[in-house]
Amino acid sequence: MTGQDKVPASDIRLGARGVTRRFGRLVANDAIDFSARRGTIHAIVGGNGAGKSTLMRILQGMDQPSEGTVVVNGEPVSFAGPADAFEHGIGMVHQEFMLVPGLTLLENLILAKEPVGGLGRIDRDTALAEARRLEKLAGVTVDWDVPEEEAPVHLRQIVEILRLLYRGADVLILDEPTAVLAPAQVRELIALLKKLREEGRTILFISHKLDEVLALADDITVIRTGKVVASLPASEADKGKLAELMIGEILARPSARESAAGKPVLELSGISARPGRGTAGLDALDLTVRAGEIVGIAGVAGNGQDELAGIVTGLRQANAGAIRIDGLDISSLPLSARRLAGLAYLSPDRAHEGLCLVAPIAENAIAGHHRRPEFSSSGFLRRRAIATHVEAMLDRFGVKRSSSQLPASSLSGGNQQRVAVGRELDGNPKVLLACQPTRGVDIRGIAFIHQCLLDFRDEGGAVLLISEELDELITLSDRIVVLYGGKATGEVSRGSARIDEIGRLMLGGLAA
Repeated sequence: MTGQDKVPASDIRLGARGVTRRFGRLVANDAIDFSARRGTIHAIVGGNGAGKSTLMRILQGMDQPSEGTVVVNGEPVSFAGPADAFEHGIGMVHQEFMLVPGLTLLENLILAKEPVGGLGRIDRDTALAEARRLEKLAGVTVDWDVPEEEAPVHLRQIVEILRLLYRGADVLILDEPTAVLAPAQVRELIALLKKLREEGRTILFISHKLDEVLALADDITVIRTGKVVASLPASEADKGKLAELMIGEILARPSARESAAGKPVLELSGISARPGRGTAGLDALDLTVRAGEIVGIAGVAGNGQDELAGIVTGLRQANAGAIRIDGLDISSLPLSARRLAGLAYLSPDRAHEGLCLVAPIAENAIAGHHRRPEFSSSGFLRRRAIATHVEAMLDRFGVKRSSSQLPASSLSGGNQQRVAVGRELDGNPKVLLACQPTRGVDIRGIAFIHQCLLDFRDEGGAVLLISEELDELITLSDRIVVLYGGKATGEVSRGSARIDEIGRLMLGGLAA
C-alpha cells in the first residue's frame, strides 16, 4: 500500500529511504520510505509519538538518521545541519512562529540576509521592492511597516512562508500551519499553498486536520509507531480511512445526552482588562455558564481569550467587573481559594504551567489535591492512600506509563494531557475552565478528552471551553460565544452553529 516504487527517482524532490532513528532502545523512525514529488503538496499524518517530528528534524538537517538516507532530487544526501538543508532549497515553518518581536515584518523578512547599499547600510528600497515582488508572487497584501507583535496571526504565518521564499527555498515544510487561524484565514493560506504548488514548489504539510489534508494534498503518507503504514494519493483517501490508518482501529465517536442546563455556576459581569502586547484585552464582557452546559469561546488568537482565562483563574486581575462561582464573589481570591470554591483549570501550556515535567507522574497527578483530608493528616501526607488513589486515577484516564514514579517528561504529549485532565476532574469540581484541551494530542486522545468533557457536563458540571479548533467547539459546545477585539460579537447555539458564520464573527462581523 506504500506505492513508493511507482515514483520515478527523477520526480522525487524530497524523500527518505530506509530512514531509522534510534534513541537508545527507542526506535522513533523505523525504516521510513516516502517520496514527495516535485511540484506537489505531500501531507504527513500520524498520532502523537508516531515519529513525524523526528522525521522532519532529519529532513531539515537538525538530526541525523541512525540508518538510511534523505533523498533530494532523487539522489541520497547527508545534511550536516539546517544551513546545509537550506543550501538544497529546504526550509521549515515551525508551529511556534520564529519571527522576532520588536522588528517590523520587513525587518523580519530580510533578517540575516539584508541587502546592503552604500556605506554598509541596509538598502531599504531594495528590501521593500523584493518584499513587494514576493507579495505579488504569493497573491497577498502585507503592510511591511507593522511591528511583528501587532500583526495578525495569519499575516505572521504568511511572512514566515515568504521569508523562506526570500531565502530561496523551493521545498517548504509546514508544521500544523492552520492551528491558530480562522476559517477565512485557513482558506487564504490554502490558496497561497496551492499557488506555490502551481509555481513548481514542493510542500510537506504536517497536520492532524484531516479535512484540510484531503482538501489540499496530492499525496498522503501515514506514520504509526515510527513506521509508514500507508502512502497513497489523496483521491483514494477519506477521513475514516485515514483515522483508522493512524490509530490502527475504527474510532468510536464521543456520545452525550442532550444538554439540560441548570442554574448559573460561573458568572462574569462587566469584566474589562487592559490590552497586552499584541492582545486585545476585554471590554465589559458578560458571560454565564450553567450547570450541565459547555460554553465554547471562539476567536482568532489575541482577541481576549488569554485575558479571559487569566481573570477566571485569578492569574491576572480585571480592571472592572465581578466574577462568581455558585453565587460566591471570587473576584479578589487567589487560584487556591478559587479551587476550593469549585474551579478546575486545564492550562493551554501543559509543559510550563499545567505540569511539572521534571517531577514524578504521581506528584503531578495529585498536585493541588494533596491537602484533601483523605491525603493528609496533621500536616503529613498519607502516602499509601495517595499512591493507591493515584494509580487508580491514572488507570481510569488511560495514562500509559511504566512507573508513576518516572518524571512526567517520560510520557508522550497525549499521556501528559491525560494526567492533567484526570487531575482536574478528580476533585469533583463545579466548573472546569478548559483551555486548548487537545492541543498537541492525537486522534485517539482527542476522542477520549472530548468524552471526558461531555461526561462531566452530563453529570451536571459547567465547562468554559476556550479553543482554537472550530471543529472541537462545534462538536462539544451547547453555546459558542465569539470574541473579537475583546468583545463578544455574537453567540450561536448547538444545532445552528456553522463554521462560515462563526468565522465571520471571528473576523469582526456582526451577528446575523
